[in-house]
Parts: sequence; structure tokens; C-alpha cells
Amino acid sequence: MKTYIGYLIVMCNLLLCSCQQTTSNPRFYDEGVSQELAILRKQEIKELKYKLYFSIPEQKSVPVNGEIAIEFNLDAPQEIILDFREKPEKIKSVSVNGQTARYEFHNEHIILPEKNIVEGKNNITIKFIAGNQSLNRNDEFLYTLLVPDRARTLFPCFEQPNLKATFSLRLDIPTAWKAVSNTYITKEETKGNCKTVTFAPTEPLSTYLFSFVTGKLEHQEYTEGNRKISAYYRETDSKKVAQLDTIFKQVTASLNWLEEYTNVPYPFAKYDFIILPGFQYGGMEHTGATLYNDTQMFLSENPTPDEELRRTQLIAHETAHMWFGDLVTMNWFDDVWTKEVFANYFAALITEPLFPQVNHQLNWMKTYTAASLSEDRTPGTTAIRQPLDNLQNAGLIYGQIIYNKAPVMMVKLVELMGKEAFREGIQEYLKTYAYANATWDDLIQILNSKTEQDLTAFSDVWVNQKGMPIINFEVSGKQLTIHQQDSYQRGLNWPQKFNITLCGTRDTTIEASLTDSLCRITLPFTPTRILPNTDGRGYGLFIPDNNSLHWLLEHWQEIDNETTRQAVLMMMHENYQAKRIPNTTWMNALLNGIHCEKNPLIASTLTNYLSSPLQETSSVERDKIENELYRLSYSHPIPSCRIQLLRLLITEAASPAMIQCLYSLWETERVQQLNEKDYTTLAYELALRIPEQGKEILKTQRQRIHNPDRLRQFDFISRAMTADTLKLDSLFQSLLQAENRRIEPWAATTLSYLNHSTRKDYAVKYIRPALEELTEVQRTGDIFFPRNWVGALLRNHDSEAAYKAVETFLSVYPDYSPLLKNKILQAAYPLYRKYADKEKIS
Repeated sequence: MKTYIGYLIVMCNLLLCSCQQTTSNPRFYDEGVSQELAILRKQEIKELKYKLYFSIPEQKSVPVNGEIAIEFNLDAPQEIILDFREKPEKIKSVSVNGQTARYEFHNEHIILPEKNIVEGKNNITIKFIAGNQSLNRNDEFLYTLLVPDRARTLFPCFEQPNLKATFSLRLDIPTAWKAVSNTYITKEETKGNCKTVTFAPTEPLSTYLFSFVTGKLEHQEYTEGNRKISAYYRETDSKKVAQLDTIFKQVTASLNWLEEYTNVPYPFAKYDFIILPGFQYGGMEHTGATLYNDTQMFLSENPTPDEELRRTQLIAHETAHMWFGDLVTMNWFDDVWTKEVFANYFAALITEPLFPQVNHQLNWMKTYTAASLSEDRTPGTTAIRQPLDNLQNAGLIYGQIIYNKAPVMMVKLVELMGKEAFREGIQEYLKTYAYANATWDDLIQILNSKTEQDLTAFSDVWVNQKGMPIINFEVSGKQLTIHQQDSYQRGLNWPQKFNITLCGTRDTTIEASLTDSLCRITLPFTPTRILPNTDGRGYGLFIPDNNSLHWLLEHWQEIDNETTRQAVLMMMHENYQAKRIPNTTWMNALLNGIHCEKNPLIASTLTNYLSSPLQETSSVERDKIENELYRLSYSHPIPSCRIQLLRLLITEAASPAMIQCLYSLWETERVQQLNEKDYTTLAYELALRIPEQGKEILKTQRQRIHNPDRLRQFDFISRAMTADTLKLDSLFQSLLQAENRRIEPWAATTLSYLNHSTRKDYAVKYIRPALEELTEVQRTGDIFFPRNWVGALLRNHDSEAAYKAVETFLSVYPDYSPLLKNKILQAAYPLYRKYADKEKIS
């Protein structure tokens, strides 16, 4: 941490000395936005304003014309470098302070010479053809998605989060379309087939938060007290649309909770949201125009508790961003995690009163701890805070670590300093940096003033270092020894507290406080076994002594306390992933639990865990297990567990008898708890597993779909169900073209089916070219797409040939982007776990 701060101080001093000599630093002209350029521009550019105009044609094939007026103040004339990641011919004209200006276009930059720039106020006007990459154009609607550095793909700008500006927007759109943006509409005029919509100026925003949506959209309003919220959507199912009442109430509850906790009123002009088909993320926190994925918001008639909790947490997450990310924004995208940690940390707290019947500590472990461990155990894991030299790589920083390990860390930080001191610090942080930018170090400085604890030292391990501790437990009489190890052998120790249950003539819980690599605790009696981390607060790979682990594998399901039951289940799963538990033993432990489990969240965890050992089970045993799970899918006392078991079988069943059972189920649609998406997935699986009936199955399923957006999705994905290998190869080649993967969830799903387990031997040949395309996927796609791309590619592969294909690719490119390599290693973890030696995995 100190080294990093020192580097920035030196860099700032160098730039202060050379700000009039920009040409002396060639990194200012690098593709993307270098950190050096961002630091310089932040020093010089003040009172920034953007006035934007776009003419949106109804046909998505027709270009979008745009115009931008950029106004800012300077203390002295200097060269100006704007960012525009498009072809130079898309720039129609450039004028500076009312005069046509000459400019250079180099490495995605519009460079204006110092002679055109004046001291004080400057105004640059550029007419251009908008880039399509971030317009997300569909037949009847479009939406912008500009995080983290995609505003420059749409219009020329100063693309960096710490140059906040006010945005004024005017749109020309077809008369039948509606338009939504960050602020209210101030004027609307119709002339013939065109409608002009003008929006009020925004509050100060970073470029990635500017947004608009336009198209054929339905609209509903909701009022509670003095607060009015609008929803825009394309859903046609009246039962799903009826869920807007619940969604509105949860949005309002989230806003009210955050206002009370932060003591800061909602800081923006309005709060509207738009629910869209094919949206790349769960949600995106544009002020006044939050975007959501339709499948995350409109649930089936019989949602599982997981699905209901996930939707509420998503709403709370995006709402929390209004304060954490939008009002106070990170200074640079190396701290992007600071907005995500608050969004998820507060999402959990906001959700608690909305679901009083739920065990929220259990749900926390299941949601955040488990997701973080799934990435932290891989050879592609990262630190929470990662260095970033150029904004064009910012999207690669996103992942389970910043979304889920960061809030795990935050809980420990709050425990260390106290809840009230933490809240006071948060309120001071928001007031100090409102409508501005801050770093993690700025926050730590404020929080340090509220406590005597050394939060800087705590942060250095938990935030700045990758990996997790391996924690071993040994019992000798009344002496418990806890060894903490750093799997990367750096000698690190992660300070944390967690409970340990001592079992014997009586069960007793004690708290362990780890501050060093070795912790010895004298116990009140000699236990027969010890159960580590029974409250789920601890984080890492917990390795109990052999006697205790053996008992847990046989009897874990007998534990009465639900939190403890979930915690030890997750602990055993991590030991299974570390190859300390044989596959058959683990499968038996899961099956023993699934039969008698009464908590739906634990049952959901069990169902998820069944997938991996099921794939490694011999065919004879697998047939028996599939039949057992199928019986449970009708008889289990938990309704959501029945649905989840069926969904497991839909994607994992391999025996001919079970395939026939599922075919009968699909043909009659007799399970009302399954939704249209489930039956569509089942149709895909059946078409692959019964290829001679594939065409008829797909034809029938298509006739069952009535929503036009879902029909387009079906037509896109179902192409991968053909048995014709020439068509498969052609489809795969088409996905290597950026224009054919614009709707990223559809493209990833299609790639996954191309690499389905039924054709994994044939599909090994797709691995190398798909990995070759990854840098282009990152360049042309959104932030989650590189990881989703390699996940879809490798998820169903388990052969040594697939492992060697990955290894060969990485060996051919020894200087491959470390951030992209991490994405490959994360996705390839099951292959490395199976075929690499232990030294390579650790």
C-alpha cells in the first residue's frame, strides 16, 4: 500500500513539472487511457460539461449521427487529448471556440494543438458517427452501457472516472419510441415520424454512468409518499409484469434504508429503472436509469427462495451504488472494487428486514463466501485491489474477488472497528467526497480516525494480497493447535475471528482469534472432535483433524444448528476441491444430506454441489444416483428443492432411461413448477441427447414461445443443437466475428452448447481458436464477457486433451496479458485440479 501511494506521489510531481510538455511522455498517446494521461488531465481540466445530441433511426442498420459540445476551463493553453475509440473517418468535423480546427487522430485519440486552445473557458464541438459497440442496438430498442471505458466507443470525451461532468442530452427518435436517461425530460416535440426529446442536465457524473435507453417500451409508475419511480420494460407476460409491485416496493425500501443509514438524501434527480431482455449484467447503476436483466427481475410463478433473495439483493446492490459509486466514485478503476464492496455489503443488510424468516448469516455464507472461494481457490485468483496502468484493461479486474471476497473482508473490518464507528466513518466519507472521487486510502484514513485499530495493516493483507489462508487444526488432549499457512509461501497471516465447536460429553463453542501463523488454545475439556468455523465467519481452506473430518462426512446432516450445518458443508466442499475427500465419499455425504435436509437454502447448496461428483461417477453408479434424484424431485418435502433437483437432472442426466423420463416430462409439460426457460433448456438438452428427434423437439418448443424477444433468443441459440458437424463448425466460426456476439449472454450460451458434454471430444478443436480470440473478445465485449467466454468454452470439458490444449496455448504465449491469463486459469480450474500436479494448483 505504502509503495503504491509513493509511486502516485512521484508520478503527480513529475506531471506537475512537465504539464506543458505533454509530448515528452509518449504514454499520453497510448491506446486506451494511460494512468499518466488521466493524472495530467485531472490536474488541468475543470468545470467540465458535455452537451450531446444523437439521431436514432428506427432501422438498426442505419448509422447514428451525433454531435457533442465539450466545455471546460484551463489555467493556461495546452494540447488537448480526447478519447474516441472509433475509426477516424467517423469524425465529420471538429471546431474549437467557434473556429474549424485541425487535429491529429492517433491511437484512439483526437489531439488538438495548443495554438487552438485558450486560457479560461474552451468549447470543442465535434460532429461524428456514433460507434455501435456500446449502443446495444436491437430491432425495436437500444440502450447504452458505457462501463468501464466504453463512453469513448460512443462519443469523443475525456474518458476517466475522476473527470466528472454534467451531461445534457437531446435525442431524435421514432415517434412510437420512448426515451429514458439519467434525468427528467424537459421538452418533447413531434414532427412527422420523428420525435425530439430533451433532458435536463445531470448532476456531476463520470462518463461510465451516462446512459440512455430508447425503443418500444411499456411504462408503469409507482408513488410512495413524496417519491415517484418509473419502470420501463418489454415483457408481455401479464403474470410477470404483475411482479412490478414487489419490485417497486423493494426499490423504495432500499432507498429509504440507505437514506437513513447514510444520513444523505437520495442524491440524484430521479430514480427510474429499465428491465431489458439480453442485458449483459444483472444490473447497472446508471443514475436515474438503472438497467436490469429481465430474467433476474421477472421470476417464474414458482420462484425458489434463492431466486427471490437474489432479486432483492440485486435491487439493493444497484440502489446502494447511488451513494457508493455514483455520488462518491473511485478515483481510478484499480479501486472499482470499492463501489462493489459497499453495494454487496449493504445489499445484505438491506435484504434482512425484507425476509425476516431467512437465516441471513447462512445466506451470507452461501452468497458471498462460497462465490469468493470458488475463484480464490483457482490458480487465476487475484488480490481485491489490482494495479491498472491503462483504462482499456479495467474490465478484466472484475470478478468474484471484488464482488464477493471484498464484502467478506468488509465484515471483518467492521468487526474490528465496531459498527457505530464504521457508520460514522461512512457518513463522513460521503459528505467529504460527494459528487467527487476518492480512493480506498482516503476511506481508510477516515476510518482510522474512528478507531485505535491499525486498519492499514489489516487492509494490506486482506485487500492488497491475493489468495487465502490454509488453516489446519490439530488436537492433543486439551491442547488445540491452529496453523495458518500462506499457499503462496509469502509468510502472510490473515487476521480473523471465528467460532469452533468442541464436541464431547457436552458441546461447547469457543472463539478463535488468529493474529499469527500459530495459535494455541487450552480447551476446557478433551474433545472427541472439533468442528472449525461453525459460525461461518472464517474465510479460507479449513482442514480439520482426520477424526473430525471422518465424523463430519458421516454425520454432518445430524447437526441441528442450520448456520453450522451450512458452514461445515461448505468446509467439506473446499476439502473435496482440494482433493482431500474421495469422490465416492463426498457423493455419499451429499446424498445423505439431501434426503433429510429441511432448510431450502442448504438444500440448494447441496444440489449445486452434486453436479461435480456426479460427473466423475462411474456410469453404473451414476444411473442409480440419477434415479434416486429423480424420485426425490417428486417426493422431497421442500418444493424449491424438487425444482432444483429437476434442473440438475435436465443439464446432467446421461443414462438412456433418465433421458426418456425427461423427454416424457418435456412432451407433456406436466411439471407446473418448471417455467418456460426450464422447458427450453430441456428441449436443447434433449435435442443433443436424442439427435434423431432433435429437429422435431426444437420445432415444438419454438411453437410454445410467444414473446418476440425470447423467440429471437431461441432462434440464435438453437442453431447449436444440430448434429451436422459442418454447421457446428460454421456456427463456431461465426462467433469468432465480433458482430455475431453482440448479445453476449446468447453468444456465451451458444458457445457452451457447441462444447456440450455430449460432443466434448469433437469440440476440443474449438479450444485453441476460441482462446486465440479472447483478446478480441475483451476488446469488443463488456466487462464480464471474457470470463463468461472462457467459462462457456471450458465448462463441459474434462479430458486430458482439453487440459493440454489450454496448457499449450499458454506456453505458446508466455507474455500473454496477466489479467486475461487469470480468466483462463479461473475457468480451467477443474482441468488443472484433475490433471496438474499439486504444486501447480496451489
